[in-house]
Amino acid sequence: MKLVLVLLLVVALEVNAQSVGDVFGGISFIQPSIKDESSKNLGTFKPTVVGLGLAYLVTDNIALEANAFDGISDSSLTPTSVVTYSVKIKNGYSLGVRPFIAFNASWGGYAKLGRQFGTQTTVVKTSVSQKSTDSSYAQTVYGLGISYNINPKWGISSEYVWTKKGDSETNKNTSMGIGIRYKF
Repeated sequence: MKLVLVLLLVVALEVNAQSVGDVFGGISFIQPSIKDESSKNLGTFKPTVVGLGLAYLVTDNIALEANAFDGISDSSLTPTSVVTYSVKIKNGYSLGVRPFIAFNASWGGYAKLGRQFGTQTTVVKTSVSQKSTDSSYAQTVYGLGISYNINPKWGISSEYVWTKKGDSETNKNTSMGIGIRYKF
């Protein structure tokens, strides 16, 4: 079974008083939700991920961003007393564009569109054996977020991200994130 994960990272890159050429860095905590929609109907896996990112303001209200992420915990489900399935995000990166708008000096909103590349491990464990499978993925991701500027250098934000599901994929992937950013 191949599970595909959605993560677009660093939800903390929205700012106020932005100028073309500004650079922002951020760290975020992401809670993915990977719902198995195969014939096995295993349930929903929720591993956790941490991400680091950079954003560069290329024009008024549009930033390009690059993010790297790593899994910090796995998620296990035991659909029967005989078998346990676990998913752990190993690592990956994403590239994308983020249009944004300021609602006022403190609050703003944004959208995201990009590509995400990563690897993960799926473990199937029974009372007599254990099989571990590594897989990689490349997906289109999109999302919406809201941000709050603490001051001109620091801000926080939260976002919700979806993955475009391919015809052969058996998982529905979303993620919710919260992060903090710094303007260099």
